[in-house]
Amino acid sequence: MEDKKTKNSKETLKFIGVGVLVLAILGGTAVLLWMVEKQDSSSQTSAVGQENSVLQKQVDDLNQKIDGLNKAISDAKGQTQSTSSVQSDSAGGSTVPGAVGQVNLNTASLSELDTLTGIGPTYAQRIIDYRDQTGGFKTIDEIQNVKGIGPATFEKIKEQITI
Repeated sequence: MEDKKTKNSKETLKFIGVGVLVLAILGGTAVLLWMVEKQDSSSQTSAVGQENSVLQKQVDDLNQKIDGLNKAISDAKGQTQSTSSVQSDSAGGSTVPGAVGQVNLNTASLSELDTLTGIGPTYAQRIIDYRDQTGGFKTIDEIQNVKGIGPATFEKIKEQITI
């Protein structure tokens, strides 16, 4: 009888041992799969980061080209305005003081806005963000709705801006 009991105990121990072994194998497999998935996702993230970096450089290059074109347009407008002002003066008309060289809040690039008195790159970006969110400025006074630009700053720049 004891032999039977011993035999049953050994079989039970074998069964438990096989069960533990199967669980260990399944657990190890799950951990390996998790590690492979984690490595794949991090390599995908890295690839996306590199792609975003390339795209950001292209966007920056295009923004620089746009800034150059905006400056050329602004310069051309300034030459046209100064020519028409001279013609108006000779014809006895009046000119708008400060019209030449004013920065248009609805079309100016970040670098153009940065030229305004008291406006640095951060405020220039806020002006652009506000313009994009609201569909543009309706009046120059509206610039005071941009965070950080209050009446004092507006007084400094009101002769330098237009819409």
